Amino acid sequence: MKSSRLERTLKDPILFAAVTSILSVLYNWPQRWLISGAPLLQILILAGEAREYRVLPSIHLWPLFTTLHLIYAICSTSWLLYYVFAAICYPACFLVSLFQFEIVGDFARKSLRRLLKQLHFIDDKIAFFDIPALEIDTEVDGLMVLRGITFSLSSLSFVVHGVEVGIKLSDDMELAIQSEAVKVKLFRGIEIGDCFANLKGGQYEMTFGSLEGKSKDADGDAVFVESTPLLKAASREADTRSLDSVEVDTVKMVDKMTDGSAPEDTTAKEGLKGMKKLSPDNEEANGRYQKTVKFIEETNCVFEARQYVQGIAKETPTEERSFDPEDENAVRAAICSQLHSKPSVPHPPQRSIKVTTLQNLSPPYIRRFLHRLPMLLRLLLNPLSYFHPVKISSITATASGRWIDSMLVEKVFLGYADQDQEIANLKKRISSWLSDANFAVGLSGITGMASVPFVHTYDIRCQLAFDDVMSYRALPAQLDLKQVIRLGGADATFIVPSFLLPHHEHLLPPVQSKDDKNDLEKQVDEADGKPKKIQAKQELKQARKDETNVNLSVHARLPACFNQELLDFVAALVKATKVVEMEKDRDREKEESEADEETNGIVKFGKKVKGGLKDGVKRKVVDSIVNDRWIAKMVGKITRKLETARGEAGYSGDLPVPLEVYRNEGWESREGDKLLP
Repeated sequence: MKSSRLERTLKDPILFAAVTSILSVLYNWPQRWLISGAPLLQILILAGEAREYRVLPSIHLWPLFTTLHLIYAICSTSWLLYYVFAAICYPACFLVSLFQFEIVGDFARKSLRRLLKQLHFIDDKIAFFDIPALEIDTEVDGLMVLRGITFSLSSLSFVVHGVEVGIKLSDDMELAIQSEAVKVKLFRGIEIGDCFANLKGGQYEMTFGSLEGKSKDADGDAVFVESTPLLKAASREADTRSLDSVEVDTVKMVDKMTDGSAPEDTTAKEGLKGMKKLSPDNEEANGRYQKTVKFIEETNCVFEARQYVQGIAKETPTEERSFDPEDENAVRAAICSQLHSKPSVPHPPQRSIKVTTLQNLSPPYIRRFLHRLPMLLRLLLNPLSYFHPVKISSITATASGRWIDSMLVEKVFLGYADQDQEIANLKKRISSWLSDANFAVGLSGITGMASVPFVHTYDIRCQLAFDDVMSYRALPAQLDLKQVIRLGGADATFIVPSFLLPHHEHLLPPVQSKDDKNDLEKQVDEADGKPKKIQAKQELKQARKDETNVNLSVHARLPACFNQELLDFVAALVKATKVVEMEKDRDREKEESEADEETNGIVKFGKKVKGGLKDGVKRKVVDSIVNDRWIAKMVGKITRKLETARGEAGYSGDLPVPLEVYRNEGWESREGDKLLP
């Protein structure tokens, strides 16, 4: 009993403050200690202990104070360390007060709200809205929009509300990506919800299809840019609803405090003891925050498509449904199919900031310094990649059958459908299965990990694992959905050379000289066996093009299930390619025959007869051997065995990367040596 009373007395902040004040008046030595801020920090921690709410509750008070004053004793021996200690101690006092005392937190939030009108301070959270879009103006054109960001100080994490990305890959191809929420837990991981991607082709599908050239600043000085070509293109198809024009129910503070649970009866004493004073500013700010977040969620295209799909599925009789509304994979495929006709960036802001502008924000001397210390970049990326594994709930990607059909007409049929009735019939069958449909690939349970080595002799490794892989054929007009492929899972590994990192051009392999290329040519001629010869030819080809490789390895886990309609489509496509190939050979032989001026008439007649017989034989061979229905039947037998098979089927290959871009990077410090390579 006496020991507990003594401990409570020693923990009394008022007593400690009084003793410190008396000692400072009577003696000179405590004054320097008092100015350092250490006694003030101890008083604040004792005050938090008295209120049973202090920082670092897992550490006992006496070891904490002993460590604090031991550090002070060491720092007091040097005037420089003393001022460093004081410079750290006073901000620590403010942070301790901010955490332990509600009045300090309310004052800080109220002051910051007045100072920064665009920010929302709620409890321990800081919210950002009306964020300028990030305009991509490097190798490709694009626009990335983050509709809101909430940063939580207590959990050291932030949530991005509403992610919209539109990238123009080429003049006839565009990628649109949308996700409702992304949560980043600092040094713990990155969690992404359902992600929907749409690959759009042709001017009739693309949001940025009419853009010409790059939209770069002439001087690169302006940070925020309004009415750029990308913003104009996105704004033409944008959702024009605003927070003021949409009715959103006000979120009451009591609902948030109770979390939907009714309060329990209690005594007056316990009620007064547990009563919490709430600032009107906090309640108003929290209401505005909840209203804004709810508006972002309810106006999100993914949310609207999900509501539409689930509503139609519930209204449709069970026997007429093409998919189960409880099947999340099928619902996501239907949602992605509905999103395909939406603009790539549905909610563009009024302003944007360019990537090139951000790159030029740092002074030239800073960039030169960082350029000479590439090891610092690896030192930064190594822990960031290790502590931030990426987990994605699902990725659903969709492409329209209409665009796929147009690509087949351009690349496969090549106008032969107008000359041959059989090719026209095959084209009609293929187009009927493609033109009105969207095709979605769904990947769920995705885990991504990357490792950036500190030592540059090792390569960068990126690994992806997929728990489930499936593909659907969807008719968005009728909301008809059919699964065509289902796999047991998949994984992919990318191995990237370290010298492809920024500021690592000193590690690039040297450009092959003429003698080196001659040596490679000799290796081709002297290669032992066909495999070695092919490898030597590939090395020679890449040496001439100045290329390196990113190694790709993809494995699909069995069993695998395939829909018979897909097999019929593949068989028809195979037959079409063979027939078109036969027609191309016939045209080539015809051109060669007409170009032969030395052949007499009898020989010409013989060649025509022989050519006619050859064409007839070829057509019989194609009809008998390359019969699409026979192919589909045989493939069906094989795929039925795959439905019960176990194991993996995969592919490993190289993705060529030109090195000219990395060699030609212009840096003022090019002539300087690397300090830490």
